Amino acid sequence: MNPKHHNPTKKRPKGGWAHAPYNFIPLPEKVVTVDTETIPCHDIFAEKTGYIDCAMETRSPLYTRCALNPEFFREWSDNIRGLMQDNDARNEYAQFFHLDDAHTPVIPGSSLRGMVRTLVEIVGYGKMQWVTDEPLVFRAVGDTTSLGNYYRGHLLIQEENDKNSFTPLMLAGYLEKQGSRWFIRPAQTIDGTTFARIRIEQIPNGKPEEWHDCKNACRLWVRLGKYDYQPVRGGFIHLKYTPVLEARAQDTPEFQEVVLARSGPMNSKKREVVVFPPDPSAHLIEISDDLVRAYRDQLTQGLQSLLGAEGALKPHQPIFYLIENDELVFFGHLMMFRLPYKRSSLDLVPEKLRALDSKDSIDLSEAIFGFVSQGKQNTLQSRSGRVFFTDAHLEPQRLDVWEEEVTPKILSGPKPTTFQHYLTQQQPDAVDSGKRDKQGNPKMELRLDHYASPPPHKTVIRGHKLYWHRGPIGIEKVREKSEVDWKTDKQHTTIRPVKAGVRFRFRIYFENLCDYELGTLLWVLTLPGEENKDYCHSLGMGKPLGMGAVKITPTLYLSDREGRYCQLFDEAGWYRGERQETDTQQFIRAFEDFVLRKIDQQECGQVQFLRDVERIRMLLKMLEWQGPDRGLTEYMTIE
Repeated sequence: MNPKHHNPTKKRPKGGWAHAPYNFIPLPEKVVTVDTETIPCHDIFAEKTGYIDCAMETRSPLYTRCALNPEFFREWSDNIRGLMQDNDARNEYAQFFHLDDAHTPVIPGSSLRGMVRTLVEIVGYGKMQWVTDEPLVFRAVGDTTSLGNYYRGHLLIQEENDKNSFTPLMLAGYLEKQGSRWFIRPAQTIDGTTFARIRIEQIPNGKPEEWHDCKNACRLWVRLGKYDYQPVRGGFIHLKYTPVLEARAQDTPEFQEVVLARSGPMNSKKREVVVFPPDPSAHLIEISDDLVRAYRDQLTQGLQSLLGAEGALKPHQPIFYLIENDELVFFGHLMMFRLPYKRSSLDLVPEKLRALDSKDSIDLSEAIFGFVSQGKQNTLQSRSGRVFFTDAHLEPQRLDVWEEEVTPKILSGPKPTTFQHYLTQQQPDAVDSGKRDKQGNPKMELRLDHYASPPPHKTVIRGHKLYWHRGPIGIEKVREKSEVDWKTDKQHTTIRPVKAGVRFRFRIYFENLCDYELGTLLWVLTLPGEENKDYCHSLGMGKPLGMGAVKITPTLYLSDREGRYCQLFDEAGWYRGERQETDTQQFIRAFEDFVLRKIDQQECGQVQFLRDVERIRMLLKMLEWQGPDRGLTEYMTIE
């Protein structure tokens, strides 16, 4: 069985429970596969063909951004900050997706297709696809959990005879670029180290000499102390480094030239680092393309503000780096820089569930939506899908469909480095470390599982991430509370959503679907949970704020092929050979029987309906309208 996630049972000393607007549908125990021989070719008539007519009503404000026209893209794509400062451009950028008429909103079929396919992958017990194999990077300087110990254990070495004395393992150097390749030129080694530490008040006032065009670096001349253990943290910890005794902004006899590398603003920071000059005789260390890409992926706006758009990737930029087993591990502008985990998110997906390790089998979503053959070892031929989504068009209605243009609260991308949420935690409560404080009380420690967790805790990714519904919210719940200064702001955007209560209609055309495949689509569209419960789908932007809740009502039409090709006209004119199918339960039941027969029997138990399987109960709970208490589904704020 896969590791199961457990929530904390005890409140943290400095607050209550952690909460977020999302949760996860756990991984299945096994993938439900489809016999490829049962999938019909595209050149024959077989199984069920027709369409599902879907009426869709918004339950909360909905927004899908409009595609940019070529002229707008050419002018603004490389200058988003300038775009937001221009009132006309910002208003155009806020438009809802549309085709010819900007006053008529349209929901693109690609968005509807993605929403439906995600649910098919979950309820059809599909492969865990679209999981990155790129290792995440992290920084845990003051972390008191096992992750902090893991981090410090790579960058610092503890003295054998003194558990409170540490020697840094990182080295200092400078970046160089040759063609498209990046290298590190090591700094000179002076008295056993490549850098020294300087107290903030020792840094000379005025404008020191610049170091090339590096924004955070300048030249200094310093008098150095002895490379030895120095007290830090009030003398409780000793760190081995060379202290700066005196610093000048001009070349001074008997003073050592260095490069001051400012690390950025931080409360209560007492020291910066100075790097010794480049060593012209040192062997260059090449940075692999994978490490360059990993560095770019972890750039933040703060780093870009301090160093530039490319961060530290600039010739002559002073940096710190770590070598393990004669290989470069990573680099950064800080002495205690980020490190990559040894394992990626994909490594924490059980092999039996990985898409790349299931080359000769397909799941329900691949069978219905199509797939592309991956790799030479895959014996399957690529197949196109058998379902086709139209755009959702606005239905005639008296309601004024538009909300006012609004600046929503800041939403950023997913943060899988938050391992406390994204990985299963089997022991989330603090445990007795076996140590005692000065009063003799047991010291408690957190042993949370992370991307480099050793036994005894095995961990996997939590599963499919979904957002909670938050009820019938108004636009004021979405709006940023404070006034935005577009001249300096880099994070906000503007949107113009449609209101709750707006009706759209779209169709899903399908060809040659067997009963259980058609039942799969009908299940995810109708969401057959408990009879007294209401369920909604999520679509578009702003889901963490409660936007994008929609109610879908499907109507099935099947094609009578034999009748269509035997009869050209009827009383109404052209004979289309379509009939409305009122009994959709037969197809839904065929799907449920197919899945219940194939999933792990320990996971299935003795249930009669798919909605009673624990994993599917979790899915339906997340799609339940109006959702749980809003106070439990907000992002935690920092006070």
